Amino acid sequence: MISLVFFGDLKYCPYLYRYTERLDKNKMKYEVLFWNRGGFKLTLPENYYWYDSVSSESLSRTRKIFDFIGFRKWVMKKLKDSNPEGIILLSTLSGMFLADELRKYKNRYIFDIRDHSYEHIGFYRLIEKRLINDSYFTAISSKGFRAFLPEHDYIIAHNLNRHEVKKNVHLKKEGLPIRLVWNGTIRFFDFQKKYIDSLKNDSRFLMVYHGTGTEIEQYKKYCNDNKITNVIFTGVYDNSEKSQLIKGAGILNNCYGGKGGDSLRWAVSNRYYDGLIYHIPQLVEPEGYKSQITQEAGVGVALAADQLFADKLYSYYMNIDEYGFDTACEAELNKVLCEDDIYISRIDDFVRHIEGKGNNEKK
Repeated sequence: MISLVFFGDLKYCPYLYRYTERLDKNKMKYEVLFWNRGGFKLTLPENYYWYDSVSSESLSRTRKIFDFIGFRKWVMKKLKDSNPEGIILLSTLSGMFLADELRKYKNRYIFDIRDHSYEHIGFYRLIEKRLINDSYFTAISSKGFRAFLPEHDYIIAHNLNRHEVKKNVHLKKEGLPIRLVWNGTIRFFDFQKKYIDSLKNDSRFLMVYHGTGTEIEQYKKYCNDNKITNVIFTGVYDNSEKSQLIKGAGILNNCYGGKGGDSLRWAVSNRYYDGLIYHIPQLVEPEGYKSQITQEAGVGVALAADQLFADKLYSYYMNIDEYGFDTACEAELNKVLCEDDIYISRIDDFVRHIEGKGNNEKK
């Protein structure tokens, strides 16, 4: 049996299915342990267990640590009761808070790193390094993470949904206005408003924001106060609607920065993969790893929100060669899928490894 552990609400762990899908296929028994931190009403399979204790993001650091300790105690008890042969840690913090327990699971756990966290702290890096070296394998969602992680033979776990990948997709440029589309949680207001200002009431562009978030009212107020008429908000959407919502996009808005920008500079967003899958050019900010791979692959453009931004973006879009762009998307997507095949095969290897451990113990 394998325990999957996530220190947070499952809505922040969309990649969980990448593991459960393989466990189901291999007929491996498992349990999912997580923290219902937001106090959501949940209806889940009987092998999903959660710690019911609301903990707001606005709480003080001291209170947050206290709450995390409470969740850790709960997880430790669950692990003691279930006594799994293997563990899958679905975030850096999931591993860090269980570091002592994992000593007895050497080579029997997967460590999945999806974000930059507290690697600027010396003792944190030391513990993280030990967790990485003792894992069966450590997965990272961006090759850019190598900039702050210890040298290691990492497995790349791309943030794409393979079920969305389709054949015979082609770029078809539409007329004006060019729709610059954001899909997902609406945040990074201080950074995004620079782009909004640069395209303010420019008839060549329409900025569309699909989704919602804590900052959406700030966006709306800013646009209303500044009489910006070429920005629209469509509200909440179900992920099953995503393909239709971005189908009419001329360019994907894949820019973020400001608060949290430094911690995200090495990340690759889900929107990057949306661009590859649906063959939509993407706009990224000039700094960071995402900018590097987008331009190297030829699937987008990196521009700062300066005085010439609107003209540069218009010129980029109008001069895209559709055939060349499609070829670039296919080449990059094939590269991603090959790396994803390795990731899947390593999960399957881990399952067989744990099955072997369990059979040996039974003997």
